[in-house]
Amino acid sequence: MLANHCEITINEHAYIKILPDTQYNLEVWKQPTTTKQSQRIGRMDYKYHRDAFAGFIYRLFPQIDMIQIHNLQKQINPFFELEI
Repeated sequence: MLANHCEITINEHAYIKILPDTQYNLEVWKQPTTTKQSQRIGRMDYKYHRDAFAGFIYRLFPQIDMIQIHNLQKQINPFFELEI
């Protein structure tokens, strides 16, 4: 496991993994209810494409609202020295 990463919870079955030093520095992982192995369901270069984050997350989780997306970005931005 990489020492320089963070995980941010989306819901009880999914989380965001922040990997600031990689090309695709934001990954979305889902914990299936039937197995113990997580599965990556999406990834993006957040540092340069953060404007597309809301659409990216909404496509993966249509039940999420804009306030939840905004709160996720408030947690993510400090890892990239960004403000929201």
